[in-house]
Amino acid sequence: MMNRMYLRKSNHPHPHIGQLVKSVMRDKKLSQAEVARRMTISPSSLTNYFKQSSLQFGILWNLGIAMEYDFLTELSDYYPPGFVLNAKSKMVAELDEKIKLIADLQKEISIYKSALGIKE
Repeated sequence: MMNRMYLRKSNHPHPHIGQLVKSVMRDKKLSQAEVARRMTISPSSLTNYFKQSSLQFGILWNLGIAMEYDFLTELSDYYPPGFVLNAKSKMVAELDEKIKLIADLQKEISIYKSALGIKE
């Protein structure tokens, strides 16, 4: 039996990648047959991916392309609290926060304008 160190329990276990893929596929309302077709694999191969707690990077990459989903950014959310991301990741996260803040402020402005009877 092969000794697979990456499967051993750790203080910071990784998420079950197969279940993550299955969950994203369900959320995006993609059928198993459609994802398998886009990847040019059999639906049974895709089913086997769902069972695996870890997938090779190339497989995860191809799944992301087929499903039009950024699994890499998704996985960064699973790092331990306080984990320092690289500079580019930090900038993207900060930009996402600012975009959300702007959207929230725009909603708030619309509410005030409506309350004051100001037409846009």
